Amino acid sequence: ELLKRADLAMYQAKSDGRGMLRFYEPGIQAAINARARLEAELRAALVREEFVLYFQPQVDGSGQCIGVEGLLRWNHPTRGLVAPLEFIQLAEETGLILAIGRQVLAIACVTLQRWLSQPATSRLRLAVNVSPRQLHAPNFAVGVRTLLSEHGIEPTRLNLEITESSL
Repeated sequence: ELLKRADLAMYQAKSDGRGMLRFYEPGIQAAINARARLEAELRAALVREEFVLYFQPQVDGSGQCIGVEGLLRWNHPTRGLVAPLEFIQLAEETGLILAIGRQVLAIACVTLQRWLSQPATSRLRLAVNVSPRQLHAPNFAVGVRTLLSEHGIEPTRLNLEITESSL
């Protein structure tokens, strides 16, 4: 138990930067447990496809709706809707953002395809955020092109926005 606690303090000191000193605190273990639980829940959410997009209108200078931005939410089975601030950083750190991003792009393409047959939405563009890890992933562009092609979507209808973290 002593070595386990010493390891926890050491890893905390390492994550805080060079030359840092940390003593074991029970909160460290609680934070590690919470992080591990959240990561496991994110993995399960991917399998159960719990990620959803909510749409925020984008309007031009005259007030005409020209598109929407897809806002990611996690429809957690017990917590309800979870905002990205609560899980995106962990998803980035663990690489789960790649799978989440693929699901988001697939949801966006299915949505755009459905909108094609409706006069009120047939010309709307849909914007989704893309993380730096997605941009650097091999075959990212090919994957986007494939999704667009499979759903019969013109590339100009899907806007990929760079997330604030990449700036």
